Amino acid sequence: MRKFTAIAAFGIAAALTLTGCSAATGTSTDASSDKPATSTVDSDGSGLRAALQAALYDHVYLAAAAIHQALQDGGDLTKPRTAAAVAALDANSVAVSKLVGSVYPDAEKPFLDSWRSHIPFFVNYTVAEATGDQAGMDKAKSDLGAYAKSFGELINSVIPTLPADAVQGQLEMHASTLLAAIDADVKGDPSYYSLVQAAAAHMQMTADALAGGIAADKGIK
Repeated sequence: MRKFTAIAAFGIAAALTLTGCSAATGTSTDASSDKPATSTVDSDGSGLRAALQAALYDHVYLAAAAIHQALQDGGDLTKPRTAAAVAALDANSVAVSKLVGSVYPDAEKPFLDSWRSHIPFFVNYTVAEATGDQAGMDKAKSDLGAYAKSFGELINSVIPTLPADAVQGQLEMHASTLLAAIDADVKGDPSYYSLVQAAAAHMQMTADALAGGIAADKGIK
């Protein structure tokens, strides 16, 4: 096991980036109709899903990179590469909250506060595993489980068409897949890279769920 000094809990975060939804329509091929046909590829709903998917992919890769770099730097958050990774994630989190707020203004601050709050649990898990603290690992997992439930409730309060337990399930899967990658990283296991890829791939389902709930709530086609 590599030499490691404890990482201070840091507020890195990222997730939903609603970078905008572009609409496109095509002319109906039905000569009997004058109504334009909506493209299922370039519709607002498809654009929303794609934007969420891309952003959630970024969340996994950037979170994994930040934790990996922190491990490489022995937990010293002042080292330039680790500090840059943490700052990039948090800046993205702030930007995401503002974009979410552009759709649901009252949710901007609660979303940012909530999303930021779960990142230290991943850090705590990493510290505990790197130092052989099983109790600390178990506590971090428990905290992530509790967070998934509270985040599901928050999102449901904002997007009533998205059930709290569905959001909770997605967050639990996100946690388990990223924790598996962290396990491999701490141990120096080469499977780390494929596990990060698997964790990112899971986010397609999360993006589908979120985009579907938002589209239904806002009547986006």
